[in-house]
This record gives sequence, C-alpha cells and structure tokens, in this order.
Amino acid sequence: MSKALEYEELPAAVHGFVDGWQGRDAAGVEALFADEAVVSDEGHTYRGLDEIRGWVRGSIDLFTTTLTFLRGREDDGMVGASFRLEGDFPGGVVELEYRFRLDEEGRIVRLDFA
Repeated sequence: MSKALEYEELPAAVHGFVDGWQGRDAAGVEALFADEAVVSDEGHTYRGLDEIRGWVRGSIDLFTTTLTFLRGREDDGMVGASFRLEGDFPGGVVELEYRFRLDEEGRIVRLDFA
C-alpha cells in the first residue's frame, strides 16, 4: 500500500542525502550508507562503501543544481522522493525520483534513481 509523504515526513537519511549533495558534502553523504549498500545511477550499479565513495566523489561536483520537492511516497519498504532539478547539466531541467531503502538504523541500503 502506497502512502503519500510531505517533505517534512521524509526520513532523516533522505534529507541528509539531498542536503548533503546540494551542499557538496561528500563525506556527509557517504556516512549515510550502510556497509553493504547498493546504488543504481545512470545504468551503473555501485556495491559497497568503496564503490559508493568513488561514485559520490566522482559525481557530487559535476553540476550545480537547484531542487524543488514535488512529492514523496512510501511503498513496499521503499521511500520515494521526487524533485524537479534545474541546473547546468545537459537539458537543464529534469524530474527525478530518488528511491531509498533504509535499514533498521536509518542508513541507506539501496538507492535507485528513476
């Protein structure tokens, strides 16, 4: 069953990821992930903290963006947060959904971009 979420209702790790990425705080973003985490982004899968660190450090400074929250939802143990991104990347505007799975301690164990 899907449940709509307001921005304030999103888990702390979701806020930490979005705020950390926008603030270009690589160490802060990396600290949100569990040891066995998996990230899927742009057709690539990154497994474990070493690969995720490489992905964060290789991507966090690529583009300057502003985010506008569109909607949040929780279903099947995943938290989705959709944003409108505007910035200096190819195309300049895109709607993107971050899909998070968190462990019992609130750390990110899976992150998919849709």
